[in-house]
Amino acid sequence: MRNFPLSLRALVLAAVPALLAADQPGPRPFAPDLTRKVEQLRMAIQAQGWTFQVDVNPALQYDPERLCGTRQELMPPEYRAHEPGGFENYEVRETLASLPRSFVGHFSDPKDQGQCGSCWAFSTIGSLEGAALKKSGAPAGKVNADGSITVSGTTPSLSEEQVLSCNPWGWACNGGYFAFDMLMPSKAGRQGYYMGAVPAAAFPYVGDAVACSIPRSATCTPVTRWGYVGDSGAVPPEAAIKSAIYQYGGVSACIYADNYFMAYTGGVFSDSNYYNTTNHAIILVGWDDAKGAWLLKNSWGPSWGINGFMWIKYGTCNVGLGACWVVA
Repeated sequence: MRNFPLSLRALVLAAVPALLAADQPGPRPFAPDLTRKVEQLRMAIQAQGWTFQVDVNPALQYDPERLCGTRQELMPPEYRAHEPGGFENYEVRETLASLPRSFVGHFSDPKDQGQCGSCWAFSTIGSLEGAALKKSGAPAGKVNADGSITVSGTTPSLSEEQVLSCNPWGWACNGGYFAFDMLMPSKAGRQGYYMGAVPAAAFPYVGDAVACSIPRSATCTPVTRWGYVGDSGAVPPEAAIKSAIYQYGGVSACIYADNYFMAYTGGVFSDSNYYNTTNHAIILVGWDDAKGAWLLKNSWGPSWGINGFMWIKYGTCNVGLGACWVVA
């Protein structure tokens, strides 16, 4: 640089650290506007007197429409048969008279749906994985002393891509609903209906609806039966949801996920905004009456919430609407 003018030499030297930093490995920082957004949420949380925590996380990078793809209006009419008393929900178990004040059921590790509105597929497969773990005798999940969550197991890991790409209703990243019917052996044979869910390794998730391609040799984990806890378009009583979690290991359900939900990192989520609809599918895997809250498993990866989970106050954001159980 001996022949450079002093001003140009200073400019080049000043730029070197930034260039070197750009080449360093590791995660990229979040955009500054997300930090500003979270600060606004924190001020609103403080003003409302809520006590849960929020921060920037990968899910917050996407518009809610890119993540929240559950569409209640897409429910096939024949699903009414899975409501209590319907001919496909004839083994209705009554609400238990005595339940523990806290309980954690059976569930697999949280996965990441990416920027595809496939939460409905992850809720479907996640509940089936939990049912399979319960059937195999795997231990129940656990809330540890430090607040972290231990899952029941990671096997089987089943294919959300099969549900996303092969379902018979045309559901995709722009919307869908619980897809248990397509995984019932009793309905296999028609296009889009199978003997069960194949392993994730047989049809890996790519975050988009692609050509349906399932190896003939793939094994299947079936949905033996499934049913709604109550009416498909309502939130069942707390005791009924608890009874289903206690007996089946967990329940798929709908919720309305807003910006507070997306930014959640800890505490008991208690957003008191009123919503008359839902847009997202999750799994309720436990409860704690001392907290007055459900333990919710999400599909936005382990960097969201409490390693992929949330404590959410009973009755918040329509949580539990359309709750349904599954048996492997």
